[in-house]
Amino acid sequence: MAAMMSMCAVSGVVAPRPASSMVAKNSSFMGGGSSASAGFSGVRGGVVGERRGALVIQMAATKEKKNRDLNMLKGRLADESTLLVAGFRYQGLSVKRMIEFRRALPEGAHLLITKNTLMVKATEGTKWAGIEACASGMNAWLFVDENIAPSIKAVKDLQKKWKKGGVEVEFAGAVLDGKYVDASGVDALENLPTKKDLITMIAVGIKQVPTKLARGTKGTANKLAYGVKAIADGDSSLITA
Repeated sequence: MAAMMSMCAVSGVVAPRPASSMVAKNSSFMGGGSSASAGFSGVRGGVVGERRGALVIQMAATKEKKNRDLNMLKGRLADESTLLVAGFRYQGLSVKRMIEFRRALPEGAHLLITKNTLMVKATEGTKWAGIEACASGMNAWLFVDENIAPSIKAVKDLQKKWKKGGVEVEFAGAVLDGKYVDASGVDALENLPTKKDLITMIAVGIKQVPTKLARGTKGTANKLAYGVKAIADGDSSLITA
């Protein structure tokens, strides 16, 4: 026996352990299975708990963002300088083109992207409530002050440029100081005079009034009254672009 052990040691072969030792070791592993399973169950429960917690936080953050966006929209709508709110269907525009869109707008025009439902909610009970008529599809919302014509012109120029690249986008509709305007009507707003144009027209009209009155001194008082009313209604040739 001693000789056999000596030979095993020399050849480097390790003698097998008794079967009882291996069984004991395996028995020990199997016996610990219940505690390992309990540990795994605890880890799994912890992961599920963390996910639920993360979901609650995410929902709270989403709600907070909605409230923040809603207040921002209400602020824009309540701003006295806002005269036009237009929906623009931007589906098909890349991020690069959306950036180009924003940069092309003149001062006093702001482009916001928000859900239609949020926009409708923000306009409830206000003069802008008519915007619901065009609140469908993928809309970006254009808020414009007195510079309506330059803003519409800027958008139309971009439309022509994008159309050459195979992308066609259009206005969905708008509300102009409380009155709903359909898509075709929005395009016509390109010819709307700006505040600067109106001031120039009035200045020119006032400058010409003395001459007109001098020529019409032989007219009756009724004719003079009619002329003043025509100026006020915009029917007079005194005020023309």
